[in-house]
Amino acid sequence: MKGFTGAARRRLHIAAASAIALSVFASAPAPAVDTPAALTWTTLGTAAGPVLYAQRSQPANLLSVDGRAWLIDCGDGALERLAALHVRAAQVDTVVISHLHMDHIGGLQGLLGLRWMQGARQKLTIYGPPGTDAVVAGLVASLKPVAAIDGEQAGHDDPAALVEVVTLRDGADIDVQGVRLRAVRNSHFDVTPGHPLENGTQSLSLRFDYKGRSIGYTGDTGPSDAVARLEQNVDVLVSEVIDIEPTIAGIARAMGQMSPQAREHLIDHLKTQHLTPREAGALAAKANARQLVFTHLAIAGPTDDSRDTLINGAKEAFNGPIAVAHDLDRF
Repeated sequence: MKGFTGAARRRLHIAAASAIALSVFASAPAPAVDTPAALTWTTLGTAAGPVLYAQRSQPANLLSVDGRAWLIDCGDGALERLAALHVRAAQVDTVVISHLHMDHIGGLQGLLGLRWMQGARQKLTIYGPPGTDAVVAGLVASLKPVAAIDGEQAGHDDPAALVEVVTLRDGADIDVQGVRLRAVRNSHFDVTPGHPLENGTQSLSLRFDYKGRSIGYTGDTGPSDAVARLEQNVDVLVSEVIDIEPTIAGIARAMGQMSPQAREHLIDHLKTQHLTPREAGALAAKANARQLVFTHLAIAGPTDDSRDTLINGAKEAFNGPIAVAHDLDRF
């Protein structure tokens, strides 16, 4: 995409992503020349919460596995971005959640409700860290009043019949529909020794291997040797990134008046449990990743205004290709 302006590049990305999604999910097979790769990643939402932006939705990604639609995190706005790709909620049968911060799960209730209303027959399996089962149980309970009104029309009496939760823990290595899914606990949460890890305070980094291709996803993390080991030799490493000072200023404005103690805690969290561009580049280099893609952009203003800052910072430690993703970019 070199040589195109930011606006033109976004239009090309969106047009290409839409065309690919139509070919992937059409009932008739596309000609061989148009067949997409077996494993592709589309950044549905590239913002870092809790600040909202008109240009960037909350964190969510579409993993296409031979045309099957998986969601990797499901932040607010995920369903609207799927609609832009002509993908219905009922077509999603797998969700993988990296951690239980609200910006990564804010779209889950909509996904559960729309699948039920659209008459999905295949159960949705949600993989996530400990605590995911409690979150999903609460969301299912919130749908019961609607089910009581419209259950007969939708053909389902109980929304709970359409969802199952599988808990992922540090070191998980499982087969999901032929995809090797691995997870390690990263450094996003500062857990005090002895603090229970079964209450939602685990943040996972993920890896997906399928038909000789591999995509790694850091989720939210600070520097982590465990993540570097997990992501060894991945084709694409999708990483969070933070431009600290503008992010602190933006969050302070969004959250209103903060006590000095709360502000100090927030700054410490941002500096130690997220990745600066250089730290993300160092992680990619340590993992020997072939390409680095930035999402979960903790930046201020339009994405392209921060593009050079993020890429140049990562280049201090990583020599491979680097991309700063927009919503609906595909890799």
